[in-house]
Amino acid sequence: MKSIEVTILVEPTAKGRPRLTTVNGHARAYTPQKTVKAEAMIMADIRHEVMAHGRFEAGIPLRLEATFYRERPKHLPKRITMPMTRPDCDNYAKLLLDALNGYAFPDDSQLTSVKFKKRFCQPGQVPRIDLRISEDES
Repeated sequence: MKSIEVTILVEPTAKGRPRLTTVNGHARAYTPQKTVKAEAMIMADIRHEVMAHGRFEAGIPLRLEATFYRERPKHLPKRITMPMTRPDCDNYAKLLLDALNGYAFPDDSQLTSVKFKKRFCQPGQVPRIDLRISEDES
C-alpha cells in the first residue's frame, strides 16, 4: 500500500478569500499573495516525497491526516493547551488540499477519510504541518 508521510516546514496559513478589483472598468478576481506563496511552499516541501513514491492514481480512495502546528502566543495563560482561536482548522485544510490537488493526487474528490488537528508547537519546535496520505482501506 502506497503512503506519503512528510513534515512540511511551513507556518500553517489559512486559505485567503478571493479578492476583487476593477481593471479598466472590469471586475477581476485574484488570490491573495500570502495564499499563493503558502501553496507554493507546500508543493516544494512535498516534491521529493511525491517524486520518490509517485503520485496517487485516479480512482483510488485516499485517506489524509494532517496536524497543523503553530506557535503559541506568549500572552496566553499556561492553562490553555490547544489553539481554539482563529484561523479555523478547516481554513488551514482548504489551503493544504488546494496545494495537493492535482499534484499529489488527481482530484481531492478521491479523499474518503480525512483527519485534521490544530496544535501548538512545543518549546523549541518550529511551526509545521505533519502530513500523511495513504490508500484508504474499507
